[in-house]
Amino acid sequence: MKNEKRTQDTSAETSKPKKKPGRQPMTPEEKEAAAKARAEEKAKADNLKPEIIVQYQESEISMDALVDAAKDDFRKTKKRTLVTAMKLYVKPEESMAYYVINEIYEGKVAF
Repeated sequence: MKNEKRTQDTSAETSKPKKKPGRQPMTPEEKEAAAKARAEEKAKADNLKPEIIVQYQESEISMDALVDAAKDDFRKTKKRTLVTAMKLYVKPEESMAYYVINEIYEGKVAF
């Protein structure tokens, strides 16, 4: 008799649909909003431009400021030449940044 009750209890449990644990399914509107938010976040991550700061002996300078200073210095002599490539070499012990623009033009900027 004890065995019969067990089989009856298990058959009653299997007939009820069990709820799965976890989060509820999203509605189509929620899915669309989530996909849009994710796409915006991904675009922001793809276009990430980090702010780089060089610190040396209690002084610091932003790399963006050095790049702008190098471009300004370059444009003093070559006003109409477009900057398509730039390499910037920073020497904090000399407080100088040396640049090469378009693999042809060289110069230096103090900071």
